Amino acid sequence: MTVVLGQIESLIRIRKTLDQEGITRFNSIGDINKFIKNYNIEKEDAFFKIQNDVDLEIDVLQAEWHELQKEYDTLQSNAITTLEDRISKLNTKCVSIGTTTAKNVFIEVANWYRLLFFIPIKFLLEKNFNRLISWKTNKKGGILKSKIKVIKAKMPNRQVTISKRFTKKLNELEHIKEVACSLNSLIAGAIGEKLVEKELKKLPDTHVLFNDFSLKFNEPIYNRRENDHIYSIQIDHLLVSRAGIFIIETKNWSKASIARSDMRSPVSQIRRASFALFVILNSNNSEENSFLNKHHWGDRKLQIRNLIVMINNKPKEEFKFVTVKVLNELNDFINYFEPIYDESEVESIVQHLKNIKN
Repeated sequence: MTVVLGQIESLIRIRKTLDQEGITRFNSIGDINKFIKNYNIEKEDAFFKIQNDVDLEIDVLQAEWHELQKEYDTLQSNAITTLEDRISKLNTKCVSIGTTTAKNVFIEVANWYRLLFFIPIKFLLEKNFNRLISWKTNKKGGILKSKIKVIKAKMPNRQVTISKRFTKKLNELEHIKEVACSLNSLIAGAIGEKLVEKELKKLPDTHVLFNDFSLKFNEPIYNRRENDHIYSIQIDHLLVSRAGIFIIETKNWSKASIARSDMRSPVSQIRRASFALFVILNSNNSEENSFLNKHHWGDRKLQIRNLIVMINNKPKEEFKFVTVKVLNELNDFINYFEPIYDESEVESIVQHLKNIKN
């Protein structure tokens, strides 16, 4: 299987855009396409989820409120029962003392003093009943009332809360959709490049594939024929094999896009990259081409071929210095060429490309 180095450029740009926009939910192109397809369903699901969440919050707060109220009512009820029991006992004592016949004057006087003691206490307890209940429940009851007050303050207005939360969520979803839809051309490119990578992986491990091979030049390379100063190049796929190097530009275009005259020419694009790469790799100024074994006839040239791979459709026309193939013709085209380098030379070329790439 082909050795693959680097990540597909379109995927890198998609990830960079998502990161810049603060979108972390997507892990693949499939996730993005699924989101766009199910956008309306997700909006509905978001509304019902928010509605259920708010209802659950209200239920939990109400349950907590009812528990605290129940605890407070029990506390108050116990205090009332205790005080009523005390008053009842005092009343029983007073009635008992008042109806008991004294055996002598001393007992009668004692009972009279006892009534003078119990009756005022009973009177004060009855007169200040509510105040005493409040005093008895003041500490713990106050804590319970404070907690109930806090819960009441936290209790959301159902409709207003749902509306606010859904508006926020809807704005978030609309932002994600806007960004996702803006990536359509990159997604199409990434799908095409991924298909090309998958096809090239079927080749033997004597092949090495560079995804997103790019170079920047401190001094531009001048193409006299085109009067073009080349400051940088970017190649979708650079395949190194025993048959040479293949510069592969991938286009996932429709028939309509192929026919449009305002689309940038991939032929011009790949020829520009090919010229710069040829100059760099076949330079005699230094040890740039030392990765090729010497031949007794002289210095050898590094073979570079230009290939545009169209995923579904391709033009009927043929172009100078560039071959155009559809995806299912790709590997047959590469395998057509006879090996001209040995495995050590391929390894040296690969290492050299690793050293010079950005």
